Amino acid sequence: MFSFFRNLLPKKFSDRLISEQTFCVMDTETTGLNYKKGDQIIQIGAVKVNNNHILKDKTYDQLIDPEINIPTESTLIHGIKPQDILDKPKIREIEHEFSKFIGSDVIVGHNIDFDYGFIKKTIPYSELNLKFKTNPILDTLSLTIGLFPELKSYELTFLCELFQIRKEKRHTALGDSLMTAELLIILLKKSKEQGIKNIYELKKIMNNSNEIKRLIASKQHY
Repeated sequence: MFSFFRNLLPKKFSDRLISEQTFCVMDTETTGLNYKKGDQIIQIGAVKVNNNHILKDKTYDQLIDPEINIPTESTLIHGIKPQDILDKPKIREIEHEFSKFIGSDVIVGHNIDFDYGFIKKTIPYSELNLKFKTNPILDTLSLTIGLFPELKSYELTFLCELFQIRKEKRHTALGDSLMTAELLIILLKKSKEQGIKNIYELKKIMNNSNEIKRLIASKQHY
């Protein structure tokens, strides 16, 4: 019985070699920056990375009806207008589909706490929320701080310029996922140079950089 339930859950961090993992790199666009004040997810995008390659045939891109008005200032950033989400599904209608897309992969995002905050607030008792509790999670913001501690900024656009990552469809969920995936590959190669072999060791880098992350959190967007 116990072995049956163990097989339902992903392996522990320490058992997951980086070289054997598939990473699901995701991003969301929202109606605003504060889920505590009622802002909602308006788009989810994701792409898979395996063996330091982006699997462009394995992507997810979905506009979502936030069930609230879209502020004009938000549209100016991500370009999503009210007419774009007419007849689009609500997040609770697609969360199972997106959870299935993630599977048992490592979940990755740039400042992933932002995206998860919206998921946890909007659909707390969902399969998708459970994914964030069972799957390993990597934050490329924290990893970049840990691996490149002397940078003047950790905002995604700046990092793309620094590492010569093509900025394509910035501030769209899939576009930002693709850029974050490119950044992840750079970080994985850098960590390999330092002898890091498993997800647990990557998590240690993230944990060590959390204090720096908190210090810069109020000064820039990601």
